[in-house]
Amino acid sequence: MADKKYWLWLTIAFGAANSRKWNAVSGYNGVVNAYESISSGDVSKVLPQDIKKVRAATMEQAESLIEYCGSKGISIASYDDEEFPQRLREIYNPPSVLFYLGDISGVDNNMVITAVGTRNPSKYSVSVSDRVCRELVNAGASIASGFALGLDSVAHTAAIAAKGKTYAVLSCGILYDYPPENADKKSLIAKHGAVISEYLPGEKPTSLNFRARNRILSGISLGTLVLQAGLTSGALSTASFALSQGRDIFCIPPHEIYSDDYAGAVRLLREGAIPVFDAEDIIREYSGLFPHSHKAEKPLTSPAEGEEKAPARKPRKASKKHDIPKVPEMPKAPKAPVMPGMSQLRRSEVDLAEEIPYFDQLSGTKKEIYEIIRSGGEVHLDSIAVGIGDTSELEAYLTELELDGLIRSLPGNRFSAVN
Repeated sequence: MADKKYWLWLTIAFGAANSRKWNAVSGYNGVVNAYESISSGDVSKVLPQDIKKVRAATMEQAESLIEYCGSKGISIASYDDEEFPQRLREIYNPPSVLFYLGDISGVDNNMVITAVGTRNPSKYSVSVSDRVCRELVNAGASIASGFALGLDSVAHTAAIAAKGKTYAVLSCGILYDYPPENADKKSLIAKHGAVISEYLPGEKPTSLNFRARNRILSGISLGTLVLQAGLTSGALSTASFALSQGRDIFCIPPHEIYSDDYAGAVRLLREGAIPVFDAEDIIREYSGLFPHSHKAEKPLTSPAEGEEKAPARKPRKASKKHDIPKVPEMPKAPKAPVMPGMSQLRRSEVDLAEEIPYFDQLSGTKKEIYEIIRSGGEVHLDSIAVGIGDTSELEAYLTELELDGLIRSLPGNRFSAVN
């Protein structure tokens, strides 16, 4: 187990959500070796875009940060600390460090459900969300959400009102007050769960931070409940990460099926999200995993006489396994000769494997998305969706590619390749 200061150094050196730090950890055979090698001048396992910042990071900065967090009452859990949630170790690009207020020690043993939704909800969604979240807590679940205005705040408040646990996952540092309207709620949530961030305490939110945060929000829970979402809602990003992580997706049925305000929820339901009419629709999925936590006054529906009771379903396995990302050093691939009949796509992949570090480590879908963007210049989200024919995990893949440093997001839902 590495000293916490090494993980903090890694976070300062690469940036909180930068997935390329895991290439360095793997390439140098551990975070301690990474620090010792880089501080001695060996940056052979660091990609060019990270070298300047990595060289500037010092152990003194990490040690000062530990002291500073202690003075502010901020706890720190590094990747290999016992209190670091195992659920987050299993996602793609896990956080290297978590800063938090409150208690995160029981996350893995709790039926945590992430509840997310629009910042501008209807009265129907506010009422239903409050009720379902309270019912979930009364049934023994804990609620995670993103601390935003609107339905995220409804979810946190409902959990606290029901005397349960709630976890707020931030897109900024714990000491940065965003949104300012919720600043005074941090201490209240910390008393009833935890306020969590992977970002340095004073770091401001950015558009990429919001999307990167969603992988933690979905990863910390067994399933994600979408309370209300239009087609551009950030809740769909969280649902996309949940799907890529093998988590379940639940959805409150829309109040108006033809309204743009619910179009995102309609899409999720069409793609197979589990409709939720009350908390029982969620609790029954996990009652077999947490038989002693169920404490609802209303029992789960019993099967009819003679009907066999269906076993509680365990969370689905992730479609791709991500422990600590162990990406081996990628030697440059030799230029393959172009044989008669070899497709243009195959030639392109050979070229990309030579030009771009770790290209061969991308999943097939991520390779396909990257090639669409790389060959198209500035490509709109809709064109990418048409190109791959499946939008369910697209938001997650695009965020991962941006964190990998291969693409950048542009205004107007457009994307371009970095290389």
